[in-house]
Amino acid sequence: MKALSCALFALLLFAGCAKHDAGSNGDIPTQEFRANGDLAGSHILIAFSGAMGADSTITRTKEEAREKAVKLIAQLNEDPSQFEKLAETESDGPSAKSGGNLGVWKKGSMVPAFETAVEALEVGGVTSEPVETPFGFHVIRRNSMMMPFFGGDGFFISFKGAPRAPQTVTREKAEAEALAEEVKTKINADNFDDLAKQYNDLGDGAIFLGAFHDDGQAPSDLVNAYKGLAYGGVSGPVELPFGYAFVRRTKLEQRAGAHILVAYQGAMRAKPSITRSREQAQARAKELIEELQQHPDQFSDVAKENSDGPTGAKGGDLGVWFRGQMIPAFDVAMDSLDVNAIDPQPVETPFGFHVIQRRAVPE
Repeated sequence: MKALSCALFALLLFAGCAKHDAGSNGDIPTQEFRANGDLAGSHILIAFSGAMGADSTITRTKEEAREKAVKLIAQLNEDPSQFEKLAETESDGPSAKSGGNLGVWKKGSMVPAFETAVEALEVGGVTSEPVETPFGFHVIRRNSMMMPFFGGDGFFISFKGAPRAPQTVTREKAEAEALAEEVKTKINADNFDDLAKQYNDLGDGAIFLGAFHDDGQAPSDLVNAYKGLAYGGVSGPVELPFGYAFVRRTKLEQRAGAHILVAYQGAMRAKPSITRSREQAQARAKELIEELQQHPDQFSDVAKENSDGPTGAKGGDLGVWFRGQMIPAFDVAMDSLDVNAIDPQPVETPFGFHVIQRRAVPE
C-alpha cells in the first residue's frame, strides 16, 4: 500500500535544479527549483466594453483601455516593484488576486500575441507598449522559471466517501474531524512517524505528498502549511478532499534517470501480449545489465528496443522528479548510484524488473 501511495500528491510537473537553500529569517528555509514549462509571466489586463470575457460593469472604451495601460507602464518604469500591487488593484483579469501571476506554461498555451511579447522580454522585463489581445490590453512582465518549492511527507485521517478512501474506512466525516483534533493535541516532530503508522488511512506510514509552488494547482492550505515550517516541522490538520492531513516538511531533493522495464505475466499493468514468467523477466533484465555495463552509451537504444514501459519509445527517459515521488525501490537504487552509472542488479517493483541508470539533473 505504501509503495503505491507515495505519488498520491506528487506532481511530476517540475524539472531543473536547486538554486539556493537559505531562509530569509534563518528559521524558515527556502528552496528554489526550475518549474516545468517554457515560459513564466505576470500581467495586468485592462479590458474594455465588448472585449472577450469582459465583465458587464466595464464601460471604458478601447482607446481608454489602451491609455490606462500606457499610464501603468509609465508607473512601472518609475518603480517596477509596484507590479503586484498594481495588478491587484487595476487588473481586470482573474489573476489580479495573485498579483497578476500566471505561473508557468508550455509554448502554444497562450494567445500568440501575448506569448510573442513574453518571449521578447528578458526575465524581469516589462513590455514597453500595451499588448492587445481579444481580452483587452496587457501590461506583461516575464518571470523567472526558478520558483520556491515547499513539500514533504504526511498522513491522512480519511472518512467514508472521501476520494481514494479504502473500503475499510467506515468513519463519517464528523468522526474523522474529531479524531484529527485529538491527534492535533499530541502530535510533534518526535512522534510523527509513530502516529503516521497508527492513523494513516492511505498508507502504512508517512507518505511523500509532493513538492509544490504557488501555481494554483495544489490546495493553498496545503502549500501554506508547508511554507510555515522549518525542516522537520509538523502541522495539521489540513482539510483536503482525501481527508484530514498532518504534514511534515522535508528538504527536497531532485533525481533524474532512465529505466528499462522488463515486465512479466501478471505484473501490474503488464500488456496481455507479455507471457514471460517472473524468473524469465529477472534473467532478461540481468542480461541487459551485462550488455549495458559494456556499452552504457547505448542505454537509450537498448531501452527503445526492449522496454515494456511507456517511456521505452523515448529511450527510457524518466525526466526529473523529486525524491519520494517514485516507488521507494527507485529512490534506494538512485541513492547508491553515481551519475551515469547503471544499477548492477535489476530493481523489482510491482510492474516488473527495472534496469536503472542515474542521470544528472539538468541545469
